[in-house]
Amino acid sequence: MRLRVLYNPTGGRGRVARRMPEVEQHLRALGASVELYATKSADDLARAAAEASGDGSVDRVVICGGDGSVHHAVRDFDLERGTFAILPLGSGDDFADVCNVPRDVRRACEIAVRGAVREVDVALANGIRYLGVAGLGFDSEVNEYANSIRLPLGSFVYVYATLRLLPRFQPHRVSIDGAPASPIMFAAVGNSRQYGGGIRIAPEAVVDDGLLDACIVRRTSRWQLLMTMPRAYSGAHVKSAFVEMRRAAAFSFDSEETLKVYGDGEYMTTTPVKFGVEAKRLRVVFG
Repeated sequence: MRLRVLYNPTGGRGRVARRMPEVEQHLRALGASVELYATKSADDLARAAAEASGDGSVDRVVICGGDGSVHHAVRDFDLERGTFAILPLGSGDDFADVCNVPRDVRRACEIAVRGAVREVDVALANGIRYLGVAGLGFDSEVNEYANSIRLPLGSFVYVYATLRLLPRFQPHRVSIDGAPASPIMFAAVGNSRQYGGGIRIAPEAVVDDGLLDACIVRRTSRWQLLMTMPRAYSGAHVKSAFVEMRRAAAFSFDSEETLKVYGDGEYMTTTPVKFGVEAKRLRVVFG
């Protein structure tokens, strides 16, 4: 098994780089041929993943990091020739969780080498790829603020950002699939079920059904939204009267003011935005 292992040496305040000797040792002990590459930026990660996925001398491209690293790696990945594996070493590892890849390094390495390969959908927001969940409104404002925080909070960073932003948040008027604009708190469009460190925002989403699951949170009080958020970790938020779930192959959103769209915790585009599914699927190693 020939592996090209891509990692961000500054990820997790250096935690990713510190784990690489252990990662390499485990992979080689499993009989894999290992080539390590330390990326220099998000753009460099995207370039390196695209290059590795199209390289016939590589069996699997292994991404070491969290959802952000996974996101940038898939942006230009060769879907026809490449196979994608994940070693979840980030602060948010939701897509790895969906793929049944644990945080235990030894076990994750075993899966990267010996795990079964499945084909999964690749979602699009204005033509830009993502794998997990993308959103706009309060959802994206939390993402933007969380990305600016330099405290070592791990996945709790999203909870912290929510508590800081919610008191001054105002709903946005948004048109969904061409309907008249109405106020919403946020909308999240999931290719997979979860984000934000285990929040099951689209609990029924399946990564290989060719469809997207949209969670639309209509205008409600800040207090109601705050009280509903803990229920989202189990997916029980969908029972709330102000939460609407939709499933379709495509969605479109427009807004009276320009709103940022974040996917997999990373900035992607702005409204108006069209969501869809890539024609080709991604081969991913599952646990």
